[in-house]
Amino acid sequence: MGFFKSLLNKNKDVSLHIKPDYQSPPVTILYGTKTGNSQLIAQQTHKYFKQCGLESECYNMDKYDVGRLPSEKNLLIVISTDGEGELPPNAQKFFRLLQHEAMPHLSNLNYAICALGDSNYDNFCGAGKLIDKEFHLLNAKPIINRVDCDLDFKKAALQWIQDSYDTIVGIKKEPSTADKIELSVPDFLTTKLLKRYKLSKGNTEQAVYHIELDNTKLQVNYSAGDCIEIIPTNPKQLVDKLLTIHKFDKNYFLKEYNQTLENVLLHRFELTKLARPVIRRYLSNFKIDQLEHVYSKRSELKTYLEKSDVLDLLSDYPTSINEDQLISILQPLHSRYYSIASGYKANPDKIDLTIKTVRFNHQQRQYEGAGSIYMTEGLNEATSIDFRITTNPSFHLPENKNTPVIFIGVGTGIAPYRAFLQDLQAQNIKDKAWLIWGDKHQADDFLYEDELLNYKQNNTLAYLNAIFSRDQEEKFYVHHCLIENKTQLFEWLDNGAHIYLCGHNAMGNDVKNTLLELFQSEKGMTTDEAKRHLKELKEQNIIHEDLY
Repeated sequence: MGFFKSLLNKNKDVSLHIKPDYQSPPVTILYGTKTGNSQLIAQQTHKYFKQCGLESECYNMDKYDVGRLPSEKNLLIVISTDGEGELPPNAQKFFRLLQHEAMPHLSNLNYAICALGDSNYDNFCGAGKLIDKEFHLLNAKPIINRVDCDLDFKKAALQWIQDSYDTIVGIKKEPSTADKIELSVPDFLTTKLLKRYKLSKGNTEQAVYHIELDNTKLQVNYSAGDCIEIIPTNPKQLVDKLLTIHKFDKNYFLKEYNQTLENVLLHRFELTKLARPVIRRYLSNFKIDQLEHVYSKRSELKTYLEKSDVLDLLSDYPTSINEDQLISILQPLHSRYYSIASGYKANPDKIDLTIKTVRFNHQQRQYEGAGSIYMTEGLNEATSIDFRITTNPSFHLPENKNTPVIFIGVGTGIAPYRAFLQDLQAQNIKDKAWLIWGDKHQADDFLYEDELLNYKQNNTLAYLNAIFSRDQEEKFYVHHCLIENKTQLFEWLDNGAHIYLCGHNAMGNDVKNTLLELFQSEKGMTTDEAKRHLKELKEQNIIHEDLY
């Protein structure tokens, strides 16, 4: 659909057809997700209700007919938060229709929300809070209070399922007679590291590596745009410093884990990232006035969390904490996710990754990222590694192979685009892709240079704009390239092009702000029209985002 045509049809795209007499089941379950966790919880809720004899239906939010809402009896929503408090892509249209002027009050609707998020972010579980607020404004009644789940969501989510069921049926099951609820997550698979080499040049401490994992025997199917999930080991130098500086006994035996303190700190708990719950639990054990002050000030707390790890916390606010107390305040070691940098259609026997080493100095200390150090330095070739594939359907190529695609990214955001280009070439699809990608210096940071130039030469890439921000006096970024090529940009959009954004949030925001400016300057839109149109492009899955 062309640019002007989509603009003219915008009222059609957001139309709402109320179905007041729809025959809804006793319970409807919806999920809004990006990595699949919300879907997992929603489907398990559906399965548990069925086991208990309670009829329900389960839908992806963008497949659900919102016009049914006035006829629903009990609505359960499981929703993750994307980025800085945003709705995941498949929930955005639902939310917009919830705010539609034709949506009546939902005074007959009972609802419950299980919100997933990361407490390291300011707007923790922001998507769930947004939907909860809208239902409140529409006079819907909560079945139970909204439950906000952190990264370690399993226990809270299972309790939400049980409490929702008990409240809906009006009977509290005794633990001995209750059907067992389980969240059956896919098992980790074991493979080997085939190859690893440095992509970036120069002597930078934050080198970028190309990594290849063996998929010959496993033949795990994946799509370009998907991610790999791994659980890392903490950097040994950080564990050693924590044990030495604070005089913990590394051989202290923890019966619960049947391991020594040193092994538990290496493999089980989060040390490189400091989270609000860790500070909260620390303060519940010890009275520390200065830390209480920081914890009570939102901006100060945010700054401290961004720049600190567990070693900093214990060093900046020392106490007489012992080994057991230390373990009691820590968060479980969380998974790390990396975009797959190979196309399954082109290379089914391996899984490629593009990973930047996270290492920097601050306040006379060196900091390292657990996942990146583990992957780029902690493993040797032929070493075993456990992983899971995480699907990312909102970041797949369009089903129609003739759809033009514009890939925009920076740094290791090149990874999924390399996968896309491999699959496009394998299918002999030419002149349908435009890559706008950037980094700091061409001499050191032109990742996959020979491959990208070859894709341009054989017309897999119709256009290649490689941008290096520090190679000229005035910094030039990927969003500046859109302005410089605005005529071509709108030609592609008018021909139905999809836009992909991969890289850090700041880059994504710069690109989206530039699009808003161009919609106004080149298409005569008002500010509100431009914002509305950008939102529509996201809702229609024309703009795809994988930002972090």
